[in-house]
Amino acid sequence: MTAIIMNTLTGAVSEHSLSFDSITPTNAASATGLFTMGGDLDHEQPIVAEVVTGEVLWDSQSKKHIDMVWLSLSGEGKGELIVKGRKGGEYRYAFPVRDTGQSRAVPGKGIRENYLAFGYSNPDGDDFTLDRIEVGVLQSKTRRV
Repeated sequence: MTAIIMNTLTGAVSEHSLSFDSITPTNAASATGLFTMGGDLDHEQPIVAEVVTGEVLWDSQSKKHIDMVWLSLSGEGKGELIVKGRKGGEYRYAFPVRDTGQSRAVPGKGIRENYLAFGYSNPDGDDFTLDRIEVGVLQSKTRRV
C-alpha cells in the first residue's frame, strides 16, 4: 500500500510505502496481524527520519561553496545535515542539536556545485521539529562549469 500524506499547514506532500492491507488512524492490518499505530519505536528500533528539500539553483549559475548551515529546530541529541548535489553526491555532517532552538552545521569545504538540496536527519531516532534551514552560500567569482 502506498500512502500519500499532505501537511495542510505548508502544503508539503510526501509518499510512504507501507506493508499493510488496510489502515485506520489508530490501527493497521496485514496478513501477519493487527498493529497499533503510535509509539517511539519500530520493531524495537528508533524511528529515524529524513527531510530533504528539492534541488535549487542558488542565486546564479556560478559554482557554490557552502560556508555554514543554520537549522531552526527543537529537539535533542545528535542531528545530521544532508547536502545533495546534482552530480549524485550526498554528504552528511553530524552536529549537536542545541536546546536554544538554533543549531549550526559546518559542511565540508570541497562541495562545488550550483544545484544543491539540503536536509536534516535524526540518526538516533530523537524527536524533533524542524522549522527552517538557512544556508550561507558563497559563490565563485569566475567558475561556472
